[in-house]
Amino acid sequence: MVKSGKTNDVNQARATIRDVARIAKVDPSLVSRIVNNDPKASASPATRQRVLDAVQELGYRANSAARMLKTARTQMIGLLLPDMANPMYSAIITGVEQRCKELGYGILIGDHAEGDSEKTFTDLLERGQVDGLLIASGTLSDTFLKKEILDHYKSVVVVNRRVKGVSASVTVNDELGASLAVDHLAQFGAKSIAGIFGPPNIDTTQRRRKGFESAVARNKLKQIVIEGNSWGMEAGRKAGLELLTKKSRPDVVFVSTIMMGIGFIRAAHELGVKIPNEIRVAALHDSDIANYLTPSLTTIHLPTVEMGSQSVDLLLRIISGGMPSHLIVDTPPVLVVRDSSAKPKR
Repeated sequence: MVKSGKTNDVNQARATIRDVARIAKVDPSLVSRIVNNDPKASASPATRQRVLDAVQELGYRANSAARMLKTARTQMIGLLLPDMANPMYSAIITGVEQRCKELGYGILIGDHAEGDSEKTFTDLLERGQVDGLLIASGTLSDTFLKKEILDHYKSVVVVNRRVKGVSASVTVNDELGASLAVDHLAQFGAKSIAGIFGPPNIDTTQRRRKGFESAVARNKLKQIVIEGNSWGMEAGRKAGLELLTKKSRPDVVFVSTIMMGIGFIRAAHELGVKIPNEIRVAALHDSDIANYLTPSLTTIHLPTVEMGSQSVDLLLRIISGGMPSHLIVDTPPVLVVRDSSAKPKR
């Protein structure tokens, strides 16, 4: 870490890249590469952190106008997602915003709830108003994404899913997260389990279902699977009404998103089914919202903030001429046990 010293004389004027280099004890060219996220920036993690600490201490801001003239870049990226109110997507936004701030990039955020924002963002790419685009959509089809966006633009990274034939994506270990939830629910002597999933044609659904089914087989459970046409609360509610009115009700339920989990709890309340006394529930993705439900919802915490941050790094590497790749955030999922899967209260 760089300790605060007598830098008032530097801070009174605009700090320069040479000021940062002097404080960090490195060459100015290395500072330039690090702050611009240049893939050719060869530096140890300690050296990189020393430079970033010096940047923060001095309040250094790159001269974006000069850099745009030199690199023909805007220092702006776009982030397209389906629902900014969803806790999972808001976590991605947090990761993207934090990393962009660290690297001196601006960000334009939009959703495609109205159905035309994806065209708006591709227009921004075409006009050179953003340098690249992050797409965190769990609803747009693979065919649409490839035909309308991914086949035409190189500086695009898909977030929280993969698209067949596209080589730039960042995901978390959804498969392991789903498996962890099933293992947790199975320990209470369950004989049968239901899995509630989103659109079946999306890679994210397929990975979560794969983890679910592997754990179901390992725990020798009977399974019921329901696939909805969205990831939202109403889809979870409808699935809950369907499951909880069956003659043969499952012992436990895995819900593949927290929003669907909220909808499921609502359905149980409407039908007078007590959770966890009559049925236990766990959902994928964690949020503070889970603490305020009745009952509070057991979840699997996934590193979605890190996913957003690493998506920025991959996109800027591609923009700078680096190779695209599929990244999986290596931080493992974590079980967060709450009332919905706790020991029933008698």
